[in-house]
Amino acid sequence: MKKICSKGCKISLADQKALDHYLVTTPYEWANSALKGMVNKAIKSIMREWFEKYRESQTGNISADYAVIIPGILGLPEFKMNKVQVPEMVNVKRKEPKSKEVWEGGFDVEDYEEMALKAFYEDPEAMLDWFMENKIFQRRKAFLKEKEATFIKEKKSFPANEDDFIDFACKQPNYKNRKDSEILWQ
Repeated sequence: MKKICSKGCKISLADQKALDHYLVTTPYEWANSALKGMVNKAIKSIMREWFEKYRESQTGNISADYAVIIPGILGLPEFKMNKVQVPEMVNVKRKEPKSKEVWEGGFDVEDYEEMALKAFYEDPEAMLDWFMENKIFQRRKAFLKEKEATFIKEKKSFPANEDDFIDFACKQPNYKNRKDSEILWQ
C-alpha cells in the first residue's frame, strides 16, 4: 500500500455548504470516489493500449491480477504513455480562507494503482486537486443560480459576495441541504 495526496486538501466553509447542498456524500467520500475513478481510467487505458504487447512478451500462463499485469506492462522496454495533463485550474471566488480539511494524510492505494496513476497522469495529486476544485466551482455556480432565482422571485435582496450569499441562503428558515431534504422524503 502507498499513500497518495498526502498533503491534503482544504476548502472554505462556503465551499462546504455549496457541496452539502448537492452531494449526498461527504467531500472526503466524493474525493475518494474520484480517485478510484482516476485509478480505473488509468488501468483501463493502459490495458487497452498495452495488454496485447504484454501478452506477446509472455511465455506460459498470464496472471489475471492487475498487481502483476500493470507492473509487467510498465516494465516493457517500449512502454510509453502520453500522460494526461492537469487542465487549467478554475477560479473560485472566495472571501473566506480555505480552512476545512477534506482529506488529511491522503488515501491508501495499492502499489500497482499508484504505478498506473503515475504512468497515466502527469501529476495525479494535482489532477485530484483539480477535480475537487472543479466540483466546488460547479456546485457553487449551481447553488448561486438556483438561490438567486428564488430570491429574485421572492423580491428578497441578497449579498453580492459569493461566500456571503451562500451563508445568507443557508441561514434562511426553510433552507435544507440535500441530506436533510432526502430525510424528509423518506
